[in-house]
Amino acid sequence: MQVSVESNSDIKKTLTIVVPQEEVDTAINKRYDDVKRNARIDGFRPGKVPMSVIKKKFGASVRAEALSELTQSFFYKAIMEEKLNPASAPVITPNEEKTEGFEFSATFEVYPEIKVNPVEELKLNSPVVEIAESDIDDMVEKLRSQKSTWKEVKTKAKKGEQVTISFEGLVNDKPVSEDPIKNFPVVIGSKNMIPGFEDELKGAKAGEKLSFEVTFPEDYQQPDFAGQVGKFEVEVEKVEKSELPEVDAEFIKEFGVESGDMADFRADLTKNMTGELTRALAAKRKEIVMDAIVENNEVSVPDALVDNEINQMIASLNEKAAQAGQPAQPDLPKELFTDQATKRVKLGLLLSEVIKQNDIKADDEKVQKRIEEFSQTYQSPEEVINWYNSNPAERSKVESVVLEDQLVDWVLEKAKVTETTLTFTELMTPAQAAR
Repeated sequence: MQVSVESNSDIKKTLTIVVPQEEVDTAINKRYDDVKRNARIDGFRPGKVPMSVIKKKFGASVRAEALSELTQSFFYKAIMEEKLNPASAPVITPNEEKTEGFEFSATFEVYPEIKVNPVEELKLNSPVVEIAESDIDDMVEKLRSQKSTWKEVKTKAKKGEQVTISFEGLVNDKPVSEDPIKNFPVVIGSKNMIPGFEDELKGAKAGEKLSFEVTFPEDYQQPDFAGQVGKFEVEVEKVEKSELPEVDAEFIKEFGVESGDMADFRADLTKNMTGELTRALAAKRKEIVMDAIVENNEVSVPDALVDNEINQMIASLNEKAAQAGQPAQPDLPKELFTDQATKRVKLGLLLSEVIKQNDIKADDEKVQKRIEEFSQTYQSPEEVINWYNSNPAERSKVESVVLEDQLVDWVLEKAKVTETTLTFTELMTPAQAAR
């Protein structure tokens, strides 16, 4: 076998492979023997068909099948010989002009060589948060809001009030929903609607009709509407003012504090908020570390890996749409996902290299602890634990999560970390706090 390698780029290679004629003859003859042994042709007993008849009837297909097998076999031998790691399927081009032996070229992408900059050079801002009494006060008010009742008023709508509306919307003359939306409640200032929509409802009174335009966010969940101007026709059905309950023993008991005591209530809130804070801090620090690794390292990303990631993202999006009773969108433009998919692939390649270079392995005790924590959300925790421990593939998924967490901790230990103090609200609602 003769092999030559052409580097089209650092991640794209073309192999030219020449298979010796004797290898071609052997493969074709073996294929003829297989066909002769199994051929069923009128006038001949099985296995007794003359080779001349076999070659005349099956010659073209036999050669094609033999060359296909040789292509697969010799391509594999060539990449092993040249120590190449394909990231995509090869595009095979036979050399039809070759008369001696069989020559073909294979063009494909390879996994990049990755050089990760020392994590000690990373500069990270890690959030630090303590739960203050004011945070607990805010949580009490939030819970009061959840238990609020609405009382209809005849005044103009203002922030914090609920406006019940019926509306229709168009984007590029296409309806935003199949049917007009009827009796839809909107709390002004809740930011549950697209930016600008709730502001248009301020000052409105029951019975009024409104016409206005707002622009959908660039990252809107329905890509067809992202960044587009929506035209809305709205009718105000009613305006309601929130009435908050008193924070008394009866109110406190509704949240599982049987004593009805305020001190017990605040202690329970502190415990729950501490759990939320722990999870949020871990997620934020992970995000900071991952972003820093991507931003501080260069790596060529194979298109095939990006395409595969895009396909997975679209499949996931359509699966969520199906669960929500929405129609699938299999023909979404792939360019909508390219940037995010590229970042994901780049991060995956870099993390794998960091883990390999530094021999970071998932701690068995931490994996088992994570499984046990997860099992507590089920009625039969012991069965769940046994299921994970007896299914290597499922346990491996947990190991991957734990390994990422360990990697984050390892980076935070070695990088140049500056602690940034945030309030509980700023951490839990970063977008709102930034306004």
